[in-house]
Amino acid sequence: MKKSSFVLFAALVVLVIACGGEKLTPNGYKYTIHTNAGGAKAEVGNYAFVHISVFQDDSLVNSTYQMGRTVPIKVPNQDSLPADQRGVGKANPVADVLAFMSVGDSATVEIPLDSMMRQNPQLKDAKSLVYGIVVADIKTKEQYDQYVLDERKAIDEKMNVVKAQEATVASQLGDLIKQYKAGSLKDKLQTTASGLKYLILEAGTGAQAEAGKKVDVQYYGMLPSGEEFDNSFKRGQPYSFPLGQNQVIKGWDEGIALLKVGSKAVLFIPAALGYGSTPNGKIPANSELYFYVQLEKVQ
Repeated sequence: MKKSSFVLFAALVVLVIACGGEKLTPNGYKYTIHTNAGGAKAEVGNYAFVHISVFQDDSLVNSTYQMGRTVPIKVPNQDSLPADQRGVGKANPVADVLAFMSVGDSATVEIPLDSMMRQNPQLKDAKSLVYGIVVADIKTKEQYDQYVLDERKAIDEKMNVVKAQEATVASQLGDLIKQYKAGSLKDKLQTTASGLKYLILEAGTGAQAEAGKKVDVQYYGMLPSGEEFDNSFKRGQPYSFPLGQNQVIKGWDEGIALLKVGSKAVLFIPAALGYGSTPNGKIPANSELYFYVQLEKVQ
């Protein structure tokens, strides 16, 4: 969905919040179909690939648009649903409305806020919860199975490419640490007020990392001895975390925030911005830490 279309859809959600849904799904959820594109119809057993946006009152909480991909949901056979999966609060509200939708259609479904849901502090005082749904594609069971195989193959191929970089990155970081200790990087290093030193190997041109946003980072960590203590390359997958939320060491929260997507850098993190006087696994107390980092995504 284009950005302008999403803004319009968000406005429709606010209208639904104010006016209420017009129809009921088989399990009792109020829903409204906003657009009827006349595309392929979702049938029982098919998999609908949908965008889902969650609105609390009139504010967007999260959305698959932020993830950059749709979510596949199987269209259920209402007659064969077990008793414990029927009714409001039990049945999946998105799956429940799919039988009324076609490719290109958009709809909103109201989610009643019961006492159990209000145990969530974020929903304690909420007046409404609405799911906005857009059907992007529909696949048969056979097409879906092939899609899963293709996705797995693509993921494995990408992981193998990343894993193949491990030895090269380790060698590069080891050489830079030797130069750092010898004092030959002084003219290239930048230092922040906190004492964090960093070296930009390749400046990215993508989105700037910012506090509160989720970032994907490939990394390789070494101790002053040159020993590796952890790295994402061996796993073939980046480390994902919300930046600036104290979920990583201070040196990472500060250092990654200096980068744009596509950047490759080395962070020279003093103990005060690392684990301090507390040992952590292979990391001794009061250790300066060295990280090669690649910022892959900001969302």
